[in-house]
Amino acid sequence: MDTSLLDRLARETGISDLVEILDRRLSASDLNSLLLAVFFKKAVQITPAALLRAYRQNRFVQPAQVDAIAFTEFCIAWLKAAQTAGFQPLQLSPVSPLGTCSVVATAHQDKILTALRGTEVVADATNVLALESVVQRQAQSSPVEPTHFSVVHRHVRAQEVPKMPGFSAHFSILGLTSAGRDTGSFDFEKENLRRHIAFYKNYFEKKLGLAPVKIRLKSLDTDGEKTRLFQAVISFLEKNEPGWEIEVVESKQVEQEYYLDLQFKVVIPGFGGQELEIADGGFTDWTQRLSGNRKERLLISGMGLELLFKMLNGQV
Repeated sequence: MDTSLLDRLARETGISDLVEILDRRLSASDLNSLLLAVFFKKAVQITPAALLRAYRQNRFVQPAQVDAIAFTEFCIAWLKAAQTAGFQPLQLSPVSPLGTCSVVATAHQDKILTALRGTEVVADATNVLALESVVQRQAQSSPVEPTHFSVVHRHVRAQEVPKMPGFSAHFSILGLTSAGRDTGSFDFEKENLRRHIAFYKNYFEKKLGLAPVKIRLKSLDTDGEKTRLFQAVISFLEKNEPGWEIEVVESKQVEQEYYLDLQFKVVIPGFGGQELEIADGGFTDWTQRLSGNRKERLLISGMGLELLFKMLNGQV
């Protein structure tokens, strides 16, 4: 939050602790009612001309620059392939509970399009799939058998959009999650990491003809040594998938700080002779923290589906 804005509001309203009053002294329901009343008054003042101007200027509301039918068919093909690979497809709501991305993950709330009635516009579908995984698994008494979900969802993110072709304030991603229990010997981690990687690798190579696919594994051990999990995964993949090209990267740097122990990247032959990291994933503690059960495990992965579609169709 810009503190200069808060300082200005304090001067103009004469209320130095305005944020404190709204946050601490009002209940969530009272604050929601207050904001609804404010936005109602704002909305009734909007003229048709102002509405049209806002539509032209607001980057969050512009239509996606893709062929709607071709892209929908592209999404369906990926979802069907994910279903064949054992990932149950879900159709998520456009909104999720307030704090979905900032409470258990590391996203700052300023980067999320916060809404009313205790919600926010979905900015990362895997966070929502983590919630759904906990709900379903608790209803089934946390079975050993993993719960696998897939989704194609349009995300909205409030951070600055890269000034590069193909990027926009809202975009569609493919998200996969596998939630299960720790059964010892890192069996959950080994089997489900292979499941996620195999799905992407098979689709790129066999469906799209983008070969060879390379798997990039990053160790996230802060002590500078491979964790037991990382070692177990490497040994497992080398033994069970000897044909896979695996590159091990010794790095403490990770794009998403919520990953634990390792991060994987799916690398395809890029356009113009460059390699392209097209999908990534890793293990998180989200289901452990949501359920309060330290035995729960979660692997997430995702891919910029709309960006890939644009690349394949020469739009980038």
